[in-house]
Amino acid sequence: EEGTRQLEKGEAEAAIKSYNEALELEPENRRNEYVYANLATIYQKRGATKKAEEMYTKALSLNPSSTKLMQLRGNLYLDGGDSKKALNDYDRIIEKEPFNEEALYYRAYIFAQAKEHEKAYTDYYKILSANPDNDKARFALALLYGKEYKNEEALLLIDNLIDKHPHTAEYYLAGSEIEKARKQYELAIVFLDEGIEKCDDTNQLYLSKAELLIKMKKREEARNTLDKLAQKGYYSAQMNSLYKKCR
Repeated sequence: EEGTRQLEKGEAEAAIKSYNEALELEPENRRNEYVYANLATIYQKRGATKKAEEMYTKALSLNPSSTKLMQLRGNLYLDGGDSKKALNDYDRIIEKEPFNEEALYYRAYIFAQAKEHEKAYTDYYKILSANPDNDKARFALALLYGKEYKNEEALLLIDNLIDKHPHTAEYYLAGSEIEKARKQYELAIVFLDEGIEKCDDTNQLYLSKAELLIKMKKREEARNTLDKLAQKGYYSAQMNSLYKKCR
């Protein structure tokens, strides 16, 4: 309890000391599962991946059926680039909880990255069949459709997401990328302009619009677009590079 209070106050070093003292005093206490899990969280935040993995594994040894611990360790593996170990933990979760949305989502992500698209589709469909409001899965599915040039299916999902969340810039950017991929540049501009009008975070929308206008040989329009972004006080190396291409 002392370690937890210290952790809540941001005193990580003191918390580590308290947790280790608790483990030494009562090494057989079944509640040590939570001690190990909290230590894992601290080490993970510090980037000490191996130590965090060790702590999650010790926590799981005390509660092997905990899907929450499996998820935390699986996410740690995935963040560290070890998709094989992550997949093993997600598989174990889904065996116990077939509609666990988080495990299905990350397993689908691994499949998509490995170009096992049919397996990814299966997991995304499963999530959405159980929870049609899971917009994270819907967006990931739209991006996967886009990768396979299933543009109509992708755009249908993007339009649905924009209707629900009209102030989310990444949806307009995604719609623009899909239109660009099929060389519908004017339609891509429409997505970007709508996003610029409706979103608060518009920097990337302006940059993408300028880049596309340059590709369309509309350099003056591209410069005007960058000027509008500059007027907001924004500057970046990418912006400077695009200005040079407007000459």
